[in-house]
Amino acid sequence: MSVYVAVISFMPIGYMANLEGFSQNWQTLIAIFFVGMLFTIFPDIDTNSKAQDIFIGFAFLLDVLLIAIGSVQLAAYLGLITMLPIISHHRGWTHRLWAMLIVPLPILIVPYLYKDSLLSVAAIYYGAALIGYFSHLFFDGIIWRIFLNLFRGNHT
Repeated sequence: MSVYVAVISFMPIGYMANLEGFSQNWQTLIAIFFVGMLFTIFPDIDTNSKAQDIFIGFAFLLDVLLIAIGSVQLAAYLGLITMLPIISHHRGWTHRLWAMLIVPLPILIVPYLYKDSLLSVAAIYYGAALIGYFSHLFFDGIIWRIFLNLFRGNHT
């Protein structure tokens, strides 16, 4: 994740975030790392595992915080989203390439809906989520099998 932060600092979106004092804040850098790590374990929350315990525990704490600050509607959405992987089977939809792109989308959509000036910062968090999710799929071999199937002409 630290490599990711260094790389984005040279990109236009990283420059926009730097204008907002983004990369000088160590708490923000830790948050980027944390988001990346959460999305690294996300594909395995569809099974009873340590990843599920961590993710649901974090979602619970965030849900309580949202309720405490009066964001009950956001807390309800978070609760619904947290339950989705539990109703599927292991290596189901959470291990799909499309899920890697769609699951972290609220990181982009919510800031855009409420304060679109935060979109450049949200894009950085979305990138961290994508890298985390991709690394899980890659090391599980899903991405590797997809690339092999594409080169073999098998599009399943």
